Amino acid sequence: KKTLNVDMLIVRDEKIITASGSNIVSAVGDSTRVGVNDTVAYSFSDSVSAGNILRMREITEELDYYSALLNQSVSISGDTTAHDNRIMKDLFDFSAMVDSGDFAVLRKSEAELRDAITSKQTATGIRLELSDIITELENEYAALKSQTGKYNEIKSGGTGYYISGVDGYENILDYDNVDSWKIEDVEAAFSAEPADVSANQIGRLVHGYYWYLACIVDTNQINTLREGRRRTISFPDSSVGDISATVRMIRSDVSTGRSLLVFECNTMNEDLSTLRNERAVIILEEISGYRVDNRAIRSDENNEVGVYVVKGSVMRFKKLEIAYTGDEYSIVTTPFLRNDDEKMQKVSKSDYIGVFDEYIVDGQDLYDGKIIN
Repeated sequence: KKTLNVDMLIVRDEKIITASGSNIVSAVGDSTRVGVNDTVAYSFSDSVSAGNILRMREITEELDYYSALLNQSVSISGDTTAHDNRIMKDLFDFSAMVDSGDFAVLRKSEAELRDAITSKQTATGIRLELSDIITELENEYAALKSQTGKYNEIKSGGTGYYISGVDGYENILDYDNVDSWKIEDVEAAFSAEPADVSANQIGRLVHGYYWYLACIVDTNQINTLREGRRRTISFPDSSVGDISATVRMIRSDVSTGRSLLVFECNTMNEDLSTLRNERAVIILEEISGYRVDNRAIRSDENNEVGVYVVKGSVMRFKKLEIAYTGDEYSIVTTPFLRNDDEKMQKVSKSDYIGVFDEYIVDGQDLYDGKIIN
């Protein structure tokens, strides 16, 4: 796998949503698709009512969770290894979230740990007593509702993806003229200070089907990239997983040896909606195949490259095609791994190395058909 570390700027077609009043609470989650007259937030007259709404939303989620648990059947299993492994993983992830200070996804991590523990309890035959918990939550919800004042609805004003909050970098580059961006435009955007955010700017609406990722790189680092090709991009400093994006534009400056690289992507979720200026990793090349020790690779009498494998008590020569060679091992492929239909019709699968083959690393006088003691 060949990767490239870059600073990536995320650009969307964003329209700022304004509203009068204070104590704003979102009515929908970030990255939710909304229509023209959909309600995206509420404005409350007092902070207590706003806090009540947030807690009521949490209670609703908890009630849904416990109601689902009531309908689960108890299945007793003697082996809890898988459950224990999941609990340890989720516990490690939760601890890492606490240490990193990424509290935006801490609640999600907490829920995953709780689910893992609950899953083990039900698998070992423990019956969960939930009626008191549910009653307590229902009473709390009713009390909060009676104490919550009136509110005004804030409409989207258009169609698109809703994102709560404004960061001051909206429209820092001209979204509609992406193909006219130059290296100096993106450099200026990277170094620019955010615009002032007023109190009445409560969120934004992302229009457009695509959003863009722009970075500046050394031209000689991207000689394998082509416009129109897809690549995988990850963001190691965030909770966002890998995304797939298409190379929209490569604009090179011969005098400086640098290039502007712009990707386009149509994936949208809550984590992606908060990205703006992020450290990113672009996977430039990725090779898949079998990993074979270089000491085992030989040529037969026909000068075909392969390895000798053990089939019962007989030595057989299996062909392979080298896709990558390192100091100690190579990544090898076959027509069947590549789905090469034309070549697959002319050869047998047994002629090539397979996933369960045991190949010979060291030895002398190796040949196809040799009987092994």
